[in-house]
Amino acid sequence: MAIAVLDMSMSLDGFIAGPDDSPQLPGGAGFSLHDWIGDPDDPGSADGRDRELMDAVRDAGAVLSGRRTAEQAGHWGGDHHGMGVPIFVVSRHQPSADAAAFPLVHYVADPVDAIRQAKAAAGQRRVHMIGAAWVPAALEAGAIDEIQIHHVPLLLGAGRRLFDVLPAPIRLEIAEVISTPRATHVRYRVLSP
Repeated sequence: MAIAVLDMSMSLDGFIAGPDDSPQLPGGAGFSLHDWIGDPDDPGSADGRDRELMDAVRDAGAVLSGRRTAEQAGHWGGDHHGMGVPIFVVSRHQPSADAAAFPLVHYVADPVDAIRQAKAAAGQRRVHMIGAAWVPAALEAGAIDEIQIHHVPLLLGAGRRLFDVLPAPIRLEIAEVISTPRATHVRYRVLSP
């Protein structure tokens, strides 16, 4: 069965985007939290262990995102970095006209239902999940299996946090730590309450 993995780059002080993040300026001015990836559309641009982590993302059987992220990325042109897998977007609103043109993009109102659908679509492969607003509800429901955080050696001081408000403390278990010159990658298992 598929596992649902929230996979996010984060500054050391807990921000996933800078203070001036907007649809016109995704991540904010001087955004560099994803530099460890290299070019996300060129699998060979990342080095060593960073490349192995990106290969794991590219091997996912489905992608799940929040609406803000999906719209900032232009719904990845309907095919998340050429992966050819379904993309599930968590949103209480109808998709924009551009998203309706992409057959792999599916809007789902409830984050837990979106994860369930993404897992079914992924089969035995993982679900690569990105976003923030829907995360607390999914964690509270126990729908997220793992959290992969790519800690980038950067202090932003302000911006958008991934875990700004949680319904209750969430227990995690460290499953793996990988240190590379560009980031420290920590994979956590989400423990049952």
